[in-house]
Amino acid sequence: MRSFLQSLSISAVSICLLWTVALAQEDERPSEPFAFKVEAINEGLLPADPPLRLDTPRAAIESFYDAVRSEDFGRAAHVLNLNDVPLDEQADQAPGLALKLAFVLRRYDLVDWRELPDQPDARVLPKLPDSPGPYAQRSLTLGHVEMDGRPFPISLQRFHTEEETVWLFSPFAVERIEDIYHEVKPGVLAHWIPLEERLRTFGQPSIWEWSGAAAMLLAASLIGLALSYAARLLSRRLPPRPMREVRRSALPLAITAGAMTFRAGTEHLILITGPLAANLDLASEMVALIAGAWLLFRVLDVSSLRLSERYVVSLAADDPEHRRTKTTAYVTRRLALAVVGLLSIAFILQRVGVFEDFGVSILASAGALGVLLAIAARPLIGNMVSGLQIAMTDPVRVGDVVVVDGHWATVEDISFAHTVLRTWTDTRLIVPHSELLGRPFENWSKEGEAVKRIIKLPVDFRIDVNLVREKVAEIIEGDPRSTGEKPIVEMVEISGDAAVLWIWISGTQSLASWYLHNEIKEALLAHLRDLDGGAYLPRHRHVLLPDGQQACPVLPDADHGSPPPRALEQPDRNES
Repeated sequence: MRSFLQSLSISAVSICLLWTVALAQEDERPSEPFAFKVEAINEGLLPADPPLRLDTPRAAIESFYDAVRSEDFGRAAHVLNLNDVPLDEQADQAPGLALKLAFVLRRYDLVDWRELPDQPDARVLPKLPDSPGPYAQRSLTLGHVEMDGRPFPISLQRFHTEEETVWLFSPFAVERIEDIYHEVKPGVLAHWIPLEERLRTFGQPSIWEWSGAAAMLLAASLIGLALSYAARLLSRRLPPRPMREVRRSALPLAITAGAMTFRAGTEHLILITGPLAANLDLASEMVALIAGAWLLFRVLDVSSLRLSERYVVSLAADDPEHRRTKTTAYVTRRLALAVVGLLSIAFILQRVGVFEDFGVSILASAGALGVLLAIAARPLIGNMVSGLQIAMTDPVRVGDVVVVDGHWATVEDISFAHTVLRTWTDTRLIVPHSELLGRPFENWSKEGEAVKRIIKLPVDFRIDVNLVREKVAEIIEGDPRSTGEKPIVEMVEISGDAAVLWIWISGTQSLASWYLHNEIKEALLAHLRDLDGGAYLPRHRHVLLPDGQQACPVLPDADHGSPPPRALEQPDRNES
């Protein structure tokens, strides 16, 4: 019994050891590659002789290019996965599909050799320290082709059979080669130059394409010049101002039309392919976008200005509500033009792909770049924000009469960055918005056009103030420049030689009150000169005393030492 148990134990241990060895040997077997498993590939094609190297994405593309350059499209078809093509039709369709795929690759310049991996698993290495580790791929997208408004990927995929593991163009892309080729439309050159001939210089510009591009550039230039000349001829029949506007818009219109003509010609009439197509497409699109933005800016500028002049400028300036409307319209127009300009620049940069080229680096330095831009654009942004503040809070309006740093002026224009003031000498004072709002200034027409002024008239102590009051009322009576408010005449100041009368008058507006102020001063001076032989004009007095007698100081009356309450309560206006 004991011997039987020992034999059973030895047998069990042996079985466990054998099982462990078998598992170890199974673990040592190589793992299957990361790829799409298929039973067979391109069974309808004869084997390539010599065999193609398809073990890496770069090797597959190089094999395809070599076969196309030698015009052996049947051999190039071995780089396509034709499993979705019926087996009995693969041999017939394969060369044509390879030829058209080669043309599509050349047309859109989809192969970027810098991004093609040369490892069997197309291993992706980390580009940044914090990126995830290397990982394998079984699908590699070369690029996208627009068709029916949707992007279709052209990609390589890794396929595994029991015999081999290869990289081929995906069945999805192969199935749509015909549709993509008909969408491209090879252009007028296809009628004279066979497709095989155009592919002899595969991957580099050809003399045919250079000649076609030069012809289209000449045609586009002639169309632009003709359009510019036609616009100038048409402008001769217009009034002077519209004629200038049309002539100023003729240049951007001609450039836009020429660039669009060139772009349409190189895409549909004389199709350009390869690197030359990518460069010409980018250049023509950039020129067309810049000229189009320039033309759009000109049209918006002219149209908004004409509408403003027709419906806003004609508003009467004596109404505060009209001045508020003018100010809002002027500032909004300038800000809208600035926004359109900035959006046009951003759209052009986005279409050109500037932001994509910067990629990760621009994201990494976005904070520093934003700070630098904010510092550089601080004056412009500050003035634009101040202009918006003027439009919203209404501290000053177009047509207002203001005093800024001692300059009496009328607000003539308010742009998005500065205010234009017209002084009384018809000179223009340009004040940035931030400077205007950053310090005090006088606005004489904020609540209306009526303005009060003070006339300071020095007279002799013996003057009868009532006579002056009667004379001022007589001068003002019936004058249309006066608001009808009763003038105020008070003796406010007394010096050792004369008394000073303050005369408050009210005019309908600032300029009218200025002239009324001067005329009243002249009339009162003439009146005092003729009254009692000028006895009430201010004069110096000299007292002659006998020898040895000293003069007693005369103190000013306490009642006249400070202005009366009525004078202190008057509004603060310019003094003269």
